[in-house]
Amino acid sequence: MHWPRLARIVIAFAIFCAAGAATLLAIAPFIVSTDAIRIRVAQEISAWTGYSVSLQEAPRLKVFPVLSASLKGVTLSKMSVHGELPFMRADQIEVELSPFDALMGHISFTETHIIRPRFNLNGPVVSFNELLDALANSNGRLGTAIRAQRELIVNGDGNQSAAGQAAERVSQPFGRVVVRDGTIFFGASEDKDAGEKDAADRNEEITGINLTLDWPLTTSAATLKGKAVWRGEETQIDITAAQALQLLAGGMSDLTANLNSSLLSLTFQGKGNISKDQIFEGNVSARTSSLNTALRWLNLPAIMGNHEFGNVNLASNINATRRRIKFADVNMTADGSQAKGVLELMLENAQPALTGTLAFERLDLRKLFSVFVPLPEDRALSPNERGEAMQDEIDMSVIDRAEVDLRLSAQNASAGPISLTDLAATVQIRGGRAIFDIGDAKAFTGTLQTNVQIVRDLKSANGELRFTASDIDSAAFLRALGVKQPFISGKGNISLFMKGPVHRWSTLLTNAVGNVRVELRNGQMQGFNLQDFLARAQSERFFALTRKDNVSLAFTRLDLKANLVDGVATLESARLETPEATLNLAGIVPFVDRSLALSGEVIFPSPRQAESQDAPGQPDNMAAPAMPAPVKPSLNFFVGGSWDRPFISPATIGNEP
Repeated sequence: MHWPRLARIVIAFAIFCAAGAATLLAIAPFIVSTDAIRIRVAQEISAWTGYSVSLQEAPRLKVFPVLSASLKGVTLSKMSVHGELPFMRADQIEVELSPFDALMGHISFTETHIIRPRFNLNGPVVSFNELLDALANSNGRLGTAIRAQRELIVNGDGNQSAAGQAAERVSQPFGRVVVRDGTIFFGASEDKDAGEKDAADRNEEITGINLTLDWPLTTSAATLKGKAVWRGEETQIDITAAQALQLLAGGMSDLTANLNSSLLSLTFQGKGNISKDQIFEGNVSARTSSLNTALRWLNLPAIMGNHEFGNVNLASNINATRRRIKFADVNMTADGSQAKGVLELMLENAQPALTGTLAFERLDLRKLFSVFVPLPEDRALSPNERGEAMQDEIDMSVIDRAEVDLRLSAQNASAGPISLTDLAATVQIRGGRAIFDIGDAKAFTGTLQTNVQIVRDLKSANGELRFTASDIDSAAFLRALGVKQPFISGKGNISLFMKGPVHRWSTLLTNAVGNVRVELRNGQMQGFNLQDFLARAQSERFFALTRKDNVSLAFTRLDLKANLVDGVATLESARLETPEATLNLAGIVPFVDRSLALSGEVIFPSPRQAESQDAPGQPDNMAAPAMPAPVKPSLNFFVGGSWDRPFISPATIGNEP
């Protein structure tokens, strides 16, 4: 058998190779001078990036565990009309070298570590598009590969010869690049003194960058993983581009992206184009614990007020460009309320425009309204803004910041204490006008319609409120408004119209004008005994009108019309008809101090007539009909006191005819 001999030969060969490799590693630093490595590394970095490279010190070589070179004080710059503009300064760059290439006098490296680099994006470039153009127009290998890929995109199905030549220049080895503790500066250049940079410039930076870019070949997929700190939030990043070079060249690539921070988690899977048009198509999911805070963190246009949403989850199919984002098959949960539909965000003009249709399982209308016009207790105030005046001021800044056209529906909805079903509503904001409309909703066994309009100009803002309730249960309606024991119960219609200046919450009622109308049929006035009231009015000069238990006054009709001016309701007519009498009221009811200043009248019906004369044809000698009974005189009285405790002062009882 020859296996033992063959095994000895294999083992000996392996030992020889290991010894040879160790020897090469040991003698490589002595064969290749540090100056040569310094020059070749600088040339290699410049060849890839297209930037000029300067090194402050000669590199230091390491043998174990791999042959590597460490370079300190590395600067990448680009020439411009203003001279050299630094793009990157790094405290140190470490590159892994091939010992075999080093023995041959060549420098090649497949892994690069950039330690504490500071990138200045307001030097050679001022935007992401310019960064891509700078890479494509550079004289380095990456720029050459990008330009060649652009030729392939243009001539892919055309000039085959040109396409073939371009394909040869596209495929280049790239390797791995690791960034440790890097910083990217935005806004003003980091070379400016602190006094020359405003606060926004100084704060606009990404720090703590620790990323790894794996890109074996320029024709292969590229993966970027790591973390960074942006605006105080540590963010995890994981991006894979299947056609990375095509993406840099302005073409489409399959993309998978994950972004995670304490404020926002975002996942995208689909296709993307990061050139000037910036097109993204695919599926997106997002989750945030505070939508407003996440929007401020991303520096996105604010299209809502100061109402702080709780957890918001979104899953959707997305088609996005720089000017328009379309969300289809939206499945969203906001503050525990689920919704489905479509949305579109347009960014073509100075003001973003949001349109769409959403169907909710349950919708809180109070929260919806406060998104656009924050209610006093919903305002997010700083400690220095917690004065009464600031809380009282109505914030309508959203009307100036965005355009909105939303169609909403909900199986169940709430407006404060009011519960609604089968809701259909719209929100429209455009040209300084905001409209909040409930076209139809069921409540209190009837239907409701509400329309709120706010018109804003440079000097003032005015609002209108229209409310209509049809065929509703008035007792249920009053209980929803906070009346624990409604004194009126019946079915009918209620309408309200108000308009006036919109500046402070405390002056909405006092500055408004309008009218209110109530029509109820076949109801009851709880706790009121008409006979007891009449008896006391005839015997007492002044008494409190208190509610009595287990009694009520049935009525056939209640009609009320009142005009609203300067916080006072003036009764145009108030009529309550019962089988026993008719009650009329007139006067004023102030809203501010909840007082009463009314005059009333109780009118009694005519008594039943005695039997009239016999039918025609009766003999003349028949007895004459009885004289009609006298009409009971009406009762006049005054009502004062407050809504909670009215007082009655009888006036006079009319004289009998």
